[in-house]
Amino acid sequence: MDIVTITLLSISLILFFGFLAEYLFRKFNVPDVLFLIVLGFVIGPSVLGYVNPEHLVDIAPVFTTFTLLFLLFDGAFNINLSSLIKEFSHSFFLTTFNFFISSSLITIVMLMFKYSFTVSLFTGFALGGVSSAFVIPILKQVKIKPKLYSLLTLESALTDVFCIVFSLTVLEVVSLGGFGIRDTFAQISALFAVAAIVGIIAGVLWMIIVIKVLKEHNYMIAIAYLILVYVTAEFLQGNGAIATLFFGLVLYNSKQLSSIIKGITSRVAEKDKKNVIKGDLGVSITTPSEEYFYHQISFFLKTFFFVYIGILIDFTDMWALIIGVILSFVVMGGRYASLVLTHHYEEHDRNLVNAIFARGLAAAAIAQIALQQGLPNAEFVGKVIYVVITGSIVLSSIMVFIFKMKAGKKHHKHKA
Repeated sequence: MDIVTITLLSISLILFFGFLAEYLFRKFNVPDVLFLIVLGFVIGPSVLGYVNPEHLVDIAPVFTTFTLLFLLFDGAFNINLSSLIKEFSHSFFLTTFNFFISSSLITIVMLMFKYSFTVSLFTGFALGGVSSAFVIPILKQVKIKPKLYSLLTLESALTDVFCIVFSLTVLEVVSLGGFGIRDTFAQISALFAVAAIVGIIAGVLWMIIVIKVLKEHNYMIAIAYLILVYVTAEFLQGNGAIATLFFGLVLYNSKQLSSIIKGITSRVAEKDKKNVIKGDLGVSITTPSEEYFYHQISFFLKTFFFVYIGILIDFTDMWALIIGVILSFVVMGGRYASLVLTHHYEEHDRNLVNAIFARGLAAAAIAQIALQQGLPNAEFVGKVIYVVITGSIVLSSIMVFIFKMKAGKKHHKHKA
């Protein structure tokens, strides 16, 4: 067979494997991303040697960048502004606490292994947050209270963002030449301010375009527009990935935002003000089928990205393997720090919070960006990150399995 036929066959078989992995996850609670990483490892240079990273060097930067921007865009569809505002005082604090505890512990370990502060800090931020690709499917299979579901979903969505924002900040600092300089802080602030402004304005414009011009939901045009938002932000010296996050937030919360805008721009009776905040006066510019379409694209990207990560895993580098395994256990241990803030939870809820700590797509995408931007020791850091992703998924899966076993026994005792 020629190269084109082999490539198309490979894409087909990987997608079938992705659906099979998702089915096995639903059936046996073994995360699909773990199967995908194993597949990549098997077909990669370490085992069968069907695919080498060098074969993908030309498409990797484009693929990684699109995966990153779409990850943030789709992740925004898990952040409801009403829930965010309602749970802000506790959820946001717990999320921030867990993220910085994990990041600090990882940074300290990397410093103990004599790596530079910037490399250690980058590694800490890249691995600081739990993976929404792991958390959300797990939570859908566990019977928990809506409030706890909202808390953990929000944490995974926000820490994906935190990982990317803070890691990109370190990369910007490295490119600008150092820490502690006022100009550096000003440029980084401008970078993210431009991204936020571009994303919000683009979202409002898209609302107007959909309602007034298109008058229908065209999914592919929306993706073309999403890429344009990224390019515009980058052209204006902002961060394109963060711009797509704000764009997604505006789209997902368009009904509530348009209701508030309508309430501000028109006279609303006192009795109707509550309806304004609820979103009753607004129009949603995304539909459930459109969101499902975006999730399917995320599935496609996730499938190939984790297979790609498996291809990149190098178990011949024993030093990266040792550090990665140590950091996997550090990540697991660091999760117990959340007991400081969850001590008033029921034991069942605390155990679930402590079991959810797997790292994933955001960390992997950031590792690739670091390699492209020339971070010192980026190749080695990438190897460590891939080991931690794999190790933390395995450890978290074991913890979730134990949690479900205990919950099942309690349920049977209660029925008896």
